[in-house]
Amino acid sequence: VAGTGIISADGSVAPIGGIRQKMVGAREAGATVFLAPEGNCASVVGRVPDGLSVVKISTLHQARAALDEIAAHGPDSPALPRCG
Repeated sequence: VAGTGIISADGSVAPIGGIRQKMVGAREAGATVFLAPEGNCASVVGRVPDGLSVVKISTLHQARAALDEIAAHGPDSPALPRCG
């Protein structure tokens, strides 16, 4: 699992630059799941490397819940929020 974003003191996750390159790097490093800030979804759609599942998040709490869902039901769980 890999992820990116700017986490503020209140737990919100803001978008970052270079997400396409970060997804490629994460996949090359062996990640199969990538947690992406909701604000980066427009840059993610149609550009996800093969073998990588992208989950959108907007808070640290959502990131933790996504990890719990992945642990319980796998990265293809329909309960996980996606970009697009």
